[in-house]
Amino acid sequence: MKKVLIIEDEAIISFGYRLQIERMGFEVIGVARSSEEAEALLAQERPDVIIMDVYLKGPRTGLELAQQIHATDPVPILFLTASTNPEVVNAIRALKGARYLAKPISSDGLMDMLEQLLRADVAQ
Repeated sequence: MKKVLIIEDEAIISFGYRLQIERMGFEVIGVARSSEEAEALLAQERPDVIIMDVYLKGPRTGLELAQQIHATDPVPILFLTASTNPEVVNAIRALKGARYLAKPISSDGLMDMLEQLLRADVAQ
């Protein structure tokens, strides 16, 4: 079973993601609300893919956290964001192994994107 880490600061949103992802057959290994919580979870277990919001509580954004994670581990990251800011979209595209879906997301779109990221990770 593929392992997913969710990094989302809104509890109700992360709960909804968790339900969707578990229904798809993935194991959610944790939910972090900040970059600090994410770092603690990543120190314990490596996910196969990370689902992350661009905007997090705390001093760092999801983009900054993704850059830090990728400096040591190229784990695939899927950003789920309501932002249509071209700077944000371009920053996500610049990260190797990262993709994004615009909120609101559909279960089919989420499943397709997770499968694409996991296939690309295996191919590397």
